[in-house]
Amino acid sequence: MKTVSQAAQQVLERSPYFSDILSEGIGNIAEIARRIRPEVEQILYENVSDAAVAMALHRIAKDLQRPVFGTRFLKQLSDITVRSNLVEYVFPNTPETAQMIETVSGFSGRKRSAFFTYSRGLHETLLVISAEFDEEIRTASKGSKHVHRTAGLSAITLRLPEESLNVPGVYYPILKALALEGISFIEVMSVRTELSIIFEDGNVDRAFSVIKRITA
Repeated sequence: MKTVSQAAQQVLERSPYFSDILSEGIGNIAEIARRIRPEVEQILYENVSDAAVAMALHRIAKDLQRPVFGTRFLKQLSDITVRSNLVEYVFPNTPETAQMIETVSGFSGRKRSAFFTYSRGLHETLLVISAEFDEEIRTASKGSKHVHRTAGLSAITLRLPEESLNVPGVYYPILKALALEGISFIEVMSVRTELSIIFEDGNVDRAFSVIKRITA
């Protein structure tokens, strides 16, 4: 039978946020205990008090090392690429949009150096592409309503090792580092082991420096 401490440890092992602030000693243990108590009770199949969970967290915190989560995989990056002069389009999901994306994929794919990525949501389709194809996009989407266009963008693309796919919190150290530096981003897009973060041009140099620092 598991103890409260063992259950609390299990919750922390899958929580990058709580583990991080607890290891740094900057978190309110009573508040963390209140937040994770429902999960602890689910693991133990019994009711426990906030005080019991807080006491367990006090004991855990004494020996808790800084959580690694995805950090060790950041040291194994095979490639970091910066691409500038990009444009983002957001289209409503329509049959015409699907056809347009297929057309754009065809002519951009003929140029190896072109940047082209898109994501289809429930209601909208997002396209980020090299600005050299801007005129073609405007022509292909002519007549489409409610199209949002954002220019002056850059992308930082990271290639992570294959074994990182099933590891929780792989992106957490990257996004946390950017947030701590006050660097905002426009989009985050991933394809299997490839992560692309889209920034305004004015933020990309700082963002690259931050990412290089945590991956060196």
